[in-house]
This record gives sequence, C-alpha cells and structure tokens, in this order.
Amino acid sequence: MEKDLSEFEKLLGISFKNKELLKIALTHRSYRISHKEEIGEDNERLEFLGDAVLNLCTSWWVFSKYPSGSEGELSKKRAYLVCKETLIKIAEKLKLLDYIFLGKREEKLDLKSKHNIAGRTMEALIGAIFLERGLEETCERLKVWFKPYLNQLSRKTFKDYKTQLQELLQREYGMGPSYRVLSVSGPSHQPCFEVEVLIGDKILAKAKGDSKKSAENLAAKKALKILKSHGKGSKD
Repeated sequence: MEKDLSEFEKLLGISFKNKELLKIALTHRSYRISHKEEIGEDNERLEFLGDAVLNLCTSWWVFSKYPSGSEGELSKKRAYLVCKETLIKIAEKLKLLDYIFLGKREEKLDLKSKHNIAGRTMEALIGAIFLERGLEETCERLKVWFKPYLNQLSRKTFKDYKTQLQELLQREYGMGPSYRVLSVSGPSHQPCFEVEVLIGDKILAKAKGDSKKSAENLAAKKALKILKSHGKGSKD
C-alpha cells in the first residue's frame, strides 16, 4: 500500500525537495529486498550518518546548557538523550511506524520489535534531514523534538557504565577503554550484538545487547565489577 509521505512531512514540519531521499530514510532493508524493482537502497547508510549527526547535536546542546559540567557528566546526559528508549518515544509522537516501508513478514511483527525498527529509522531520518537541510537546521529541528527530554536532564540520575569505566581507567592507568564488535546475529528487527571492551590489547569483558550501545554499556558494567573486585576503583 502506497504511503502518503506529504502527511508525514506535515508532522515533521519539513518539506523535502528530494522526495526520494525521504523514502529511502523510511525504507527498511526487508522492503528493499522484496521490492528491488521499486527501490534500490534501504536506510542503513542513512542510519549510520544520522547516529553521528545526533551525537554531534546533543553534544552541542549539553555543552551549551551546562557550562560547568565535567566531561563525564556531559557524556551521561548525552547518552540519555540518544538512547533507544528516547528515540522510540519521539518516533511514537511523530507516528513514524505508520510511514515505514516494511517487508510483509516485518509488517506482522509484535509492537516491541516494530518499535525497535522505528528507533533505528529515527536515526536514518535524522541523516536524511541533515543531507536535505544542513547541520544547523537539523539541530534546531531535533531540539524541538528533544525539548521534553532536555528539560528533564537536571533532574535525572544517570547510570552510564561506559563513562564510569572511562573515568576509572583514566585514573588508574592513564588511558581509556576501547570497544570492538565481535558479532551481529539474529533477524534485522531483533539483532544481537556481541561486544568486548579492552584496555590496550587486554580484554576486560564481553557482553551482548540488542544494540551496539547497549552491548557496550553492559560490557563496561561487567568490566567495572571485575576491576572493583580486584581492588581497582574501590574507593568509589
């Protein structure tokens, strides 16, 4: 069934000159595979770009909003803004699920799986808006969508294990951790990422999650527990 993307543009408050770019941003891989004659590209490349743009915009906001905030504090606030749960809530407000192009099997998925797809599609949409309108206008548009969550930042208590691990390793060893994706498995609507966290060449811990970010956070949590059991950072 054809979707009326002009209605979606009204919800976005943005009219795309490049209508094909908008359609690609809303095209899940499953739809592209089953409609090769109609569209030759899905939104995965735009998702990669949108993730980077979102991180830059949110970094800009928290840097400006909290002039006395430390690097660790700002990282925690940014992590809250860009997390999957926040993206899903914004996608719901934009009725994004009504406009995503999915394959027939994916159309029948449960709502939780569809919400995961919508969260990743939000990143692709951000990438498309960046290409269409540039960085400054993209950040201004995102700020409207993220305003409720920006307003909550000062009242939030954050558990960002990646930041905690970064601070501990910098203090104890003078260097930060690195993360490496070991594997990605499962269907596209419910992927499983396996990640390891290292300091130099030494593997500290491994973990699995339903996104790269969540797997990294869980790996950092495990690494913190191991290090603290060995007396590192126990004063915290």
